[in-house]
Amino acid sequence: MTRAKRILTSAFAASLALTPAAVVSVRAELDHAHELGKKVKCSCGGCEQSAGTCYHVGGAFSGPCDLAKTMIKEIQGHLDKGLTDAQVIDAMIKEYGTAAYMEPPKTGFGLVAWLMPFVYLLTGAGLVVFVIGRWRNRGVAAEAAAGNSTITPAMLERARALAQKATEE
Repeated sequence: MTRAKRILTSAFAASLALTPAAVVSVRAELDHAHELGKKVKCSCGGCEQSAGTCYHVGGAFSGPCDLAKTMIKEIQGHLDKGLTDAQVIDAMIKEYGTAAYMEPPKTGFGLVAWLMPFVYLLTGAGLVVFVIGRWRNRGVAAEAAAGNSTITPAMLERARALAQKATEE
């Protein structure tokens, strides 16, 4: 009986020792699925968050929506099949459509979304340089016009006479 107790105790201790490793392994897989879920938009319609971070805070319901849970399970299923991260994202986009992208792809038409901020920045900077140059030229022209005009005493006397006549009437 003592020998059987030692064997059972050893088996129990070994199972306890191995349990945390199995839990850590499952937790790491779920964490990886959540990380990939952050690259796919949740299609629940109640938020604009990713499937990995979809939490409806407030009210009677607080936590990931059912669609986000389903998407994470699908991602985990794809990972269990041995697909790479890129293949998993491609499979999710094929299933949910291009609206499921959290950020536009850096290829094809999605590349326009990545390039447009730089185009707007360069266009705006060029416009600012152009406008400042025009203002600067306008100031130089005004100074030149002011410097070339000579007021003769006859012109000054005529202006005083017109002003006097206008105030008398």
